[in-house]
Amino acid sequence: MKRAALISIIVLSFLACLWLLLAWLSKTKTNYQPAGTHSTPSMPATVYQPHSFTAGEAATYKIKIAGITVGECTFRADLLDENGTAQWRFTLKGGALGGIVQYDSTSIVNASFNHSISYHTVQKDAASRTVELAFDEKTLKVKRRLNGNPDGEAATKPNTLDPISVIFKFRELDLTSPGTLTTHVSDGKGTFPVKVNVIGPQKIKIGDRELDAILVEPDLGNLRGVFNKDPEAKLQIWLSAKADRVPLRIRTKIGRGNFITELEDYTRPDSD
Repeated sequence: MKRAALISIIVLSFLACLWLLLAWLSKTKTNYQPAGTHSTPSMPATVYQPHSFTAGEAATYKIKIAGITVGECTFRADLLDENGTAQWRFTLKGGALGGIVQYDSTSIVNASFNHSISYHTVQKDAASRTVELAFDEKTLKVKRRLNGNPDGEAATKPNTLDPISVIFKFRELDLTSPGTLTTHVSDGKGTFPVKVNVIGPQKIKIGDRELDAILVEPDLGNLRGVFNKDPEAKLQIWLSAKADRVPLRIRTKIGRGNFITELEDYTRPDSD
């Protein structure tokens, strides 16, 4: 009996040390350099002039559970020329758990950055699927396809964005004082307002660096999937307090689990 207890103590101690080692190896080292102002590449007058993100910007994040890195994802913004028509393209690509979970999403938005044109996402996990959304800004409709098959149509609102481009919209909002801001988003099944509660300025640490941030909490009440099923689900985003408003940390709480996403690598063409 004593021997079994001793073995259990040794095993638990080993696992604890291993966990601490993995957490130490997973420590995020970010190359983000905050700047008070930044230049914006010249764009045609008909194209939206962003004051936070910019064409060619890319941000890569580590995804962690209980301090252990389980994957990474990259957000990117680009300005395209589609047969002489400017379009914004936003992408999110990532994977976790050694490739068991993969996510590849592309959003196309009009030059004015006020309405989505299309959205395509490939999700590979226990519930793998492909979702395509085709937006019609004139008729205020969006058609949805699931795994290549028609999956309904929903009405939209003026200034409706998709689940990826709306993240960049958050960065363009006025976050200088606490309050609630609203925009619209559609997942192809419905269109609803997304409220963003501005909590206010905070200081956070990523690795050994302390950074100035603004905490915002999007209201997930109308979002589908796990967020709609879990009344206690919560999303917190710490945006840089500087002009670029880069998401520095994203915390997702679902049930008893916490997923932390921290900025590791950030590049933009207008930076030195």
